[in-house]
Amino acid sequence: MCAKSIIVWGDSILKGIVSSEDLKEIRPAQENALKIVSDRLEVEITNKSIYGAPITKLLQTQNKNFAKNLTADFCFIESGTNDSDYDWNEISLNPCVPHDPKVTLDEFLNTLDVMVKQAKERGITPILVTSSPLVEDWWFDYICIGQNRDAILQFIQNDPSVLCKNQEKYSNALKEYGIKNDIQVIDLRPQFESLSDERRRSLMCKDGVHPNLEGHKFMADFFEKEIAKLIAE
Repeated sequence: MCAKSIIVWGDSILKGIVSSEDLKEIRPAQENALKIVSDRLEVEITNKSIYGAPITKLLQTQNKNFAKNLTADFCFIESGTNDSDYDWNEISLNPCVPHDPKVTLDEFLNTLDVMVKQAKERGITPILVTSSPLVEDWWFDYICIGQNRDAILQFIQNDPSVLCKNQEKYSNALKEYGIKNDIQVIDLRPQFESLSDERRRSLMCKDGVHPNLEGHKFMADFFEKEIAKLIAE
């Protein structure tokens, strides 16, 4: 099969959102990773990724796209970061009671399964993409803006690494689902994790979650290799 077209359902990472140095502004990068790869390989990539979207929102978008008969040879599904996040306003007000992530892991996997099956039913080959990892201290500082920092610290038991571990749990679950169901996984996460801490930080915005422009060039090099394999199949 020749990969002539790809639909992407992802969050702000694949949308290409970057934040300003002072964290007061966010904007979509014109030269994001998928745009760079599309130009390099002359592959049609329809990017339906949404800023701030958990996988439940991506399913709604997929349904709307299919209702309009949108199709492609392949689709990328990337999610987990927003799903594993919490309502920090609620936690700031009451850190002592249990709080669920925005999307529980079970709901995440069930929704992923629906998206995969719906794509297959329409002759679209699903490809799963893991998320880039958080920079834990930058992300912690970011979520504390305008919130009760002490309350958030109490909720995460004074351990900001909990934030990264939660996100990693969802990425691992997505990857394990792919392996179990014989679905190809483009494993972006370890591409960042294999770098030195200094190098990894140089590829990330100061919010600790979004790759910066250099990060998108880095991702583009990786995606180019992976998508070239699809074209060659």
